[in-house]
Amino acid sequence: MTDERQDPTRRTGLVLTVTAAVVTAVIGASPALGARFPGDLILTTVHDGPFEAGGTGTFSIDVTADPASAGIGYPTEVTYRFPAGLTPVRASGAGWRCRITADDIGCETRELASPGFQLPRITVGVAVAGDATGTLTASGRAVQAVAVPTGTRPAAATVASTVQIVPATPAT
Repeated sequence: MTDERQDPTRRTGLVLTVTAAVVTAVIGASPALGARFPGDLILTTVHDGPFEAGGTGTFSIDVTADPASAGIGYPTEVTYRFPAGLTPVRASGAGWRCRITADDIGCETRELASPGFQLPRITVGVAVAGDATGTLTASGRAVQAVAVPTGTRPAAATVASTVQIVPATPAT
């Protein structure tokens, strides 16, 4: 708990207390007295498939703090791997910093989420190989991006999403 007498920059107890707990946790020190650590994350994906061979598609990735948790009080990282036949070409989301490396995307945010709150959606555009066929599975993981105190584990979630690839429609 923050002592108001020791911090002349304090504007409101709620803002300062939350900020102090987050900053302390991010740098790996002991959390401020009364700080709560997050429970599990919930990671979901949807896509606009089936995808057409040689075409494009979009995956949407959502990260939510478990309603039974203390919320996400740490930076969060999402990694998502696409199989051969699906190549990520863009990845973005409000408040997320995203990068693409080969067939993977990685996004991170410092946005905080209270229990049950969904972080802003990540949207990933993919190019579908002209010779892609069948069902392809992409998989991802969301995790706290910082160390947590001894005896606890980082909040994390994994997900897999399959998409059907249909033959290209012949040009007429």
